[in-house]
Amino acid sequence: MRKNSAIYFLCMILLTSNSMAAEAPGELFEPSSSLSCGVPDPVFSGATVDASSSALDAVRAEIFGTSPADCGFNTSNPSADYDPTTRYTIEVVVHILMDDACVQGAVSDALVLSQIEILNEDFLAQPGTNGAPGADSQIAFVLAQEDPQGNPTSGITRHCNTTWYNDGGDYFETLAWDPNRYINIYTGTAAGARGYVPFLPAQSNAMIGDNSDRVVVNQLAFGRNGPFPPHDQGRTLTHEVGHFLGLFHPYFGGCGLANPPDCYSTGDLLCDTPPDAMSHNECPVGATSCGGVTVPIENYMELTDDLCMTGFTLEQVRRMRCTLEHYRPDLIQPTLTSIFENGFEDGNVDAWSSSVP
Repeated sequence: MRKNSAIYFLCMILLTSNSMAAEAPGELFEPSSSLSCGVPDPVFSGATVDASSSALDAVRAEIFGTSPADCGFNTSNPSADYDPTTRYTIEVVVHILMDDACVQGAVSDALVLSQIEILNEDFLAQPGTNGAPGADSQIAFVLAQEDPQGNPTSGITRHCNTTWYNDGGDYFETLAWDPNRYINIYTGTAAGARGYVPFLPAQSNAMIGDNSDRVVVNQLAFGRNGPFPPHDQGRTLTHEVGHFLGLFHPYFGGCGLANPPDCYSTGDLLCDTPPDAMSHNECPVGATSCGGVTVPIENYMELTDDLCMTGFTLEQVRRMRCTLEHYRPDLIQPTLTSIFENGFEDGNVDAWSSSVP
């Protein structure tokens, strides 16, 4: 998706242009409400994906007994069918974009490894980590060990191109590994944002599997103990992968309605994230919103400081797993492709389920 054809969904948290030009940490601030959580306009090129009309829906329903509408763009049904009873492991490739001199934007292998560790700490709610209080999604992440051509890889690529580093030039058309199989993560200036994704999977015009299907993170907010406190503990990527897997911000759509079933079709479409009128920065403990409801400052889908964030809710976990099963099934290792090719008799389904690591 070209930047001049749509407003990114993500609530772009802009860095000051002066600080980015100097490669020095600047102050993060929330943009105007006209940009916050802006739904992209419908000017897209290429094929579109509408899971509600997919020919594979019947197959997925046979396998999972559920529907893509359970994690749609306007409604959620985070039922116990999506409880994390098996682990879904996802391969990622990190594309490090640097300037022409290969200086600005440089990211070490160690920093990449620390970021993958953080993703797993957060999504698996690992004991003894900042993510321990959250719900365990049983979604795990590994750096790719094999590239699309079947060659061994570290799962990290590096490219020296100032235009690409500044988030221009449609770099993803050249660099993307099959977005159906890998999460393509790009580090660079992120066009002055802390991070973004171009769309949510359930949007009717979502270009799932297109080379533009990606996660972008500013290298200043990437990895553990990076150069940009208080956003230096890797939670920016946790937040953006949450979007990639179908989550809205808690404050999307304002306060919404607090009681079931209304809270599954208003606000962020979930009932166990409290109603929230606006985004929050820093770590405003005890802040309230929407008539006295405590703000979910600890939620990864808020915009608070990295060490303020401690988890996803159970319904967020269920919505992400629903998104994987219905909108991004080929990310799951092993993929659903073999089931679709070999049929979905009980034996095949059982074999697939039991083989998920």
